[in-house]
Formats: sequence, C-alpha cells, structure tokens
Amino acid sequence: MSRTLEPTLLSLLPTYSKDLPRPLLELASSLLTQSRHSAGTLKAEEEVARAYACAHIACERLKISLDLPPIQPRPPVPPRIYKRLYAHLDNVLPAGAIGSSGRVRTPSSKLRESGIFGSAQRIPSRGTPTKEESLAKFRSPTAAKGDNTPTKFTGKLPSLPIKKKAGGVASALPAWVRPTIQLLCRELDEERIGRTVLAGMQTIAAPHGKRAKDEWTNGHLTPLLAAVYLLVSSQVYLLEEGKALDDSQDARMRKSVLKVLGRAQEKIDVAGMDEDELWIGWTDIESNDVDSAVSRVVQNGWQKEEWFAGMAHIVKTKAAEPDDRDAETEDGDERPFSEKLHVQRGDTMLQSKWDMTDRKREEYRVWEAEIMRKIEEIERSRGSEIEAGGLA
Repeated sequence: MSRTLEPTLLSLLPTYSKDLPRPLLELASSLLTQSRHSAGTLKAEEEVARAYACAHIACERLKISLDLPPIQPRPPVPPRIYKRLYAHLDNVLPAGAIGSSGRVRTPSSKLRESGIFGSAQRIPSRGTPTKEESLAKFRSPTAAKGDNTPTKFTGKLPSLPIKKKAGGVASALPAWVRPTIQLLCRELDEERIGRTVLAGMQTIAAPHGKRAKDEWTNGHLTPLLAAVYLLVSSQVYLLEEGKALDDSQDARMRKSVLKVLGRAQEKIDVAGMDEDELWIGWTDIESNDVDSAVSRVVQNGWQKEEWFAGMAHIVKTKAAEPDDRDAETEDGDERPFSEKLHVQRGDTMLQSKWDMTDRKREEYRVWEAEIMRKIEEIERSRGSEIEAGGLA
C-alpha cells in the first residue's frame, strides 16, 4: 500500500476521528494500482494528483456503506486539471473493486465470522451431493443411463486467458516493461513518447498479443527496451529540430537511459506481485548491449513499421494544432530559455501566472504607456471643453 494513501484519506475526511476503515484503505490501494495500468501515462501535473484522485474515488464509492463524514477535497493541482483527471480515472477504474476481499465487511459480518454466535462455518442448507450426483451433469445421456463406456471427446478445450501483468490489462509482455517505460519517461522528462515506446515493445516482443518467436528478442528484452526508447527519442528530436543528435548528445542520452535502468529495480514496486515474478526476463545491461540492440532493430527493419512511422504525424499535429492541455503550460518556442523555466508544474506551489518574467514586464510597460496616453487625451479634451465654456 502506498505510504501516502493514509494521510491523503485523512485529509479528505478531516472530521473522521476514528481509525480509517480497512475496506477504504484496501480500495484506495487497489484503485491506485489499477490506475497505473489502466491510465499508465499521465501528464506531469496529473501524475502528482494520481494517488489523491484514487483516494477521493474510494471515499466516494464507500461513503454510504461505511457511513463516512462529508468529503472535503483539496487537490494538490489546480481544480480544472484535477476535475479532468478525476473524471478520467473514475471512468476507467472498475466500480466493483472493493479491496482485496471483494466486499465491504460490516460489523455484523465480522461478528458472524468471529464465531461469537456459534460456529463460523456456514451450515449447508442441503445435503452434500455424492460423487455420482456431482459428475452426472457432465456425462453424456448414454452414460447417465448406466452405460459407463467412455465416449470420444470431440470438442475443443476453452482457451485460457492471457495472464494479467501486474494487475493491468492482459499482455504478453513481462510485468516490468510498462512501469519501466513510465519510469524512463518520468525521469528523463519525456512523458509524451511513452505510448510510442510501449507500442514499439508490443509490436516487436509481443506481436498480436502473443510472445515473439524470435529467441534473441525474448532473451534481450531489457536492451531492446533501451534501444526502442533511444530510437524514439532521437527521431522526435530529428523531427522537431530538423537535425540528428550529434555524438556528444547521443552519448549523454545513452548514459542517462542506462542510469535510470540501473535504478529501476530499486524504484519500481508493483503491489500484489512477488519480486521474482515481477522481474522475469530482466537483465542488467551495459552500453555495448544497447548498441547491439539498436543494430538488431535496424537490421530487422522494425523501425519501419507503423508504430515508428506514426511519430511524424504526431509531431506535425502538435506543431500545427497544439493540444489544449499543453497550451495551458506552453507559450510557443520563441521564449528565452530563462522564461521556459517558469512553465507551470503540478508539483510546485509557484504557479507560472504569478511569476514576473521579462516578457510580462515588457507587456506591462506597453500596457502602462498606452493607458497613460489615453488618460492624457481625455484630460486634454476636458480642458478644451472647459476653456470653450468659459469664453462663451
């Protein structure tokens, strides 16, 4: 369970004087875990409020059954951003999840199960069926009549569903791939390419939802992830800047990626999964492993597929019609670098609208000069009217 959930729930319920109900804590933790896979990629200002929104949703869903006091939300991000995030998470998170037990434990059910009023075991309402009675419904009509000769099975076994990875959507990728991509994008401030990197990994390592047949791919998933991230990031830079990364920039980027991957096992923790199960297929890598993986991707032409080619359209669309969510924090690329440092982020109380930048000072001077000019014109016109009245 996230360490921040309990104080977050207490802040949502400031008048609640007792210990927080266990079902509420379990549901909030469950929703937070599910949100990391159902809504894995969020903007920086939204990611800050992810845990708060999940705790808020848990309070709303259990406020009647647990008789909770009035909920008083004070989100850590502006109301407009939080309202959009809350609506999105409330829509994608299933409403039927009530903690790990799947139901709300009321005081009466606790008393019944504790054995105070007798045995905790439920008394059967009918006799236990015999073996023959239990198997009768699965036998053919011929067998039911007393012919015990086995019949030939002509049907097909039902296909087993793909195991859910880390509580997320069904995937043939190992459980660590998605949270590692999120960690890379968050640490290197490239959240926008997260979906493309994940699409590349799914296309190469899990085509059509099935594990790849290529033995090299299955045995080198970690360097493959690093290679896909580097190729995507380099391509975005090329499309936006009109030139490729030079050797020093490429070396710095590789070093940064390797540094983040080196800390991945320390920073990533998926609730409900054992460490050994979570990191199946993970290998420690070095720069040479990444170089080999990049060469393998280029050699097999994997970067020529749709997941990679679609980036050109994404970058052009963003340049021509900026997303309304991005437009709130960006004001074009013509600003000086010092002013770009004032971009609003959800994890700080210093919002950009209160920062006095050089550009805002210049705009204020222009506005002030215009206002003073209008005031002087009004005063001169009034003075002329007064003189004309005196002469008359």
